[in-house]
Amino acid sequence: MNTRKMLPLALLYADEEHRIDGRTRFQKLIFLMQKEGNLDDLDPTDTYRFKAYDYGPFSSELYDDLDEHIEQDLIDDSMEHLDQEEDIVKYQYELETDGEQFVDDRLSSSEFARIVGEAERILADYGDLPLPDLIDVVYSKYPDYAENSVLR
Repeated sequence: MNTRKMLPLALLYADEEHRIDGRTRFQKLIFLMQKEGNLDDLDPTDTYRFKAYDYGPFSSELYDDLDEHIEQDLIDDSMEHLDQEEDIVKYQYELETDGEQFVDDRLSSSEFARIVGEAERILADYGDLPLPDLIDVVYSKYPDYAENSVLR
């Protein structure tokens, strides 16, 4: 498995509950892992390419990889309807038992252990922020990714 596909698994593994609530939060945390996670030595062709989008940095590749992990029963996703009339949903991603075992089996690799460690650090810094605050932090630190935002 390439390194890029390991990032979402590492992020979920690093969370105490092995869960990330919300697609936008997932996008921002992975973005921050790549920007601030001391992962500069990763092959740039093996990382997510983010572009400025409606809610800041966005990578469609991340959704593709999440879908692949879901198909492989490594990650479970669920939807919570927040507003039936507006069709507003919140996605939740959770590491499955097989996903946890998958990560456990790879922690002996120094590269993957380092990625999990950086995911833990990013979650310690940003994981408890309410989503609007997390978005504000990303926009203030990386204003180029806010240029197409519907929130500005």
